[in-house]
Amino acid sequence: MIELHSPEALAEYFKVFSEPNRLMVLAVLKEGPLNVTAVVQATGLSQALVSKHLKLLTIAGVVQRKPKGSLVFYQVKEQGIFNFLLTAENQLRVCREQQVNALQS
Repeated sequence: MIELHSPEALAEYFKVFSEPNRLMVLAVLKEGPLNVTAVVQATGLSQALVSKHLKLLTIAGVVQRKPKGSLVFYQVKEQGIFNFLLTAENQLRVCREQQVNALQS
């Protein structure tokens, strides 16, 4: 059994990834640093929504801000977060396949 030193903190961290638009913002940041305007263009989300999600991701420590002149660029702090998300996506796929197989039996 896995021992969790702070299940509450871990649960809070997982909440960061529980919003589909936030995951979309992370996906566009995978290629490298972008400013808010570029994230808006890439996602089709409103500027207000992108700013809100970037703020939450920054507070959570997933994204960092890098001012460059009059612009602020955002980038993912640790690229390993994408391995984490891919692992979760693969686990979800396996669980869904098991559910379908169980229903067909």
